[in-house]
Amino acid sequence: MKTYPLRTFVHRVLLMRLGIATMLIAAAIATITYFTQEARLKHQVVDYGRMGIRALTAEVQHIMRSRSLDAADALREYLGQSRQSVNYEAGRFVYVQFYDASLKLVAEWALEGQTDADPRKALLVSEPMQRPAAGMVLAEMSEINDTPVVRVIMPIADEQGVVRAYARGIFALSAQKAAEMTRTILLNIMIVLAIVFSVAAILYPVILHLMRRIADYSTGLLDANLETLSVLGSAIAKRDSDTDAHNYRVSLYSARVGEAMGLSSEEMCALIKGAFLHDVGKIGIPDNVLLKPGKLDDEEFSVMKTHVEKGVEIVTRSSWLKDAITVAGYHHEKYAGGGYPHNLRGTDIPVTARIFAICDVFDALTSARPYKKPFSFDAAMEILDQDRGQHFDPAILETFHTVARELFARYAGREGDDLRQELVSLVEKCFSTGLAALRYGTD
Repeated sequence: MKTYPLRTFVHRVLLMRLGIATMLIAAAIATITYFTQEARLKHQVVDYGRMGIRALTAEVQHIMRSRSLDAADALREYLGQSRQSVNYEAGRFVYVQFYDASLKLVAEWALEGQTDADPRKALLVSEPMQRPAAGMVLAEMSEINDTPVVRVIMPIADEQGVVRAYARGIFALSAQKAAEMTRTILLNIMIVLAIVFSVAAILYPVILHLMRRIADYSTGLLDANLETLSVLGSAIAKRDSDTDAHNYRVSLYSARVGEAMGLSSEEMCALIKGAFLHDVGKIGIPDNVLLKPGKLDDEEFSVMKTHVEKGVEIVTRSSWLKDAITVAGYHHEKYAGGGYPHNLRGTDIPVTARIFAICDVFDALTSARPYKKPFSFDAAMEILDQDRGQHFDPAILETFHTVARELFARYAGREGDDLRQELVSLVEKCFSTGLAALRYGTD
């Protein structure tokens, strides 16, 4: 049988799945990188604020020592100097407050042009003043109008390490430093993305080669299974009637009705396998019963009925063929009951068996046999309708009515390789669809 383009399927699916996986991984790693870098840079901003307040308080301490001034006077003198002293490379202070040891506000400095309504001052005074220990700096990062700022508090100690005052302020990162930090984040994200996509590009041909090898093995295995199905079904037909055309016709009839009913891919595969192997159990029926030209007596008919159980035993030995049981094990059940071997009725009978029962009888009626001539289409449909609701499922028979005339014109009485080729094409479509479902990881 013809092999299926599974290699092409694998290529497309691998490209799609690897692309999706790469995008998801890239997005996840980029997100992690962004937040990691953002956290690192936030710490860096806080460090800038700490360094700024340390530098500021160091200048105040220098004035205290060199001029022998107390903390309040040293602060006032410092604030009277050039305001450039509170600007640093990474940013500048926009508000600074100084408190004495009792947390009384003794001095305040604001960047020129700032008012009491400025949100940065509001942020500074929104929390109560704290008393950090000597040598300790409290710092917390925030954002105001998308500008990173740091609220810092630091004690000012004398030469003996005694805290004489406290300084707190709002340190705003410079636009240059903020842009530099943004570029750092983006650069790291781009590097991570480049690494992820490079690894995916390297792995793709390796994975594709391995998957195509697996695809070749899978295709070969499927072909072998289908060849086995064909040989086994043909062997049964040869032993029973010296022709396998019946198997091809009932398989085509059943498949077309299954398509009209919208069966799933799995049900279609089971229907085709079961239709082709519906009488596989006749291998175990003695010749004197199987090939008897006349009517079977009760004992012989009891032997003949065992072909159903024998067929089930045969197909269950193959994991690939076992879904054929739905037809091989139930095609002699009747919709109203009274069939064999389980006397099932209604929807307890698998839908594939209910479809096949109609198609099997229809082909038997419209085909020539040594003991009869073929019935006309109308005569065959009349006989089927007489058993509506008894032998046959009424709903399925109604669907069969919609396609029966076309199927009769195409297949009735036909034999030869043209039937085989059409069934091969149908099987290829059915089982390729099954492989396509397998590609997407369905169970």
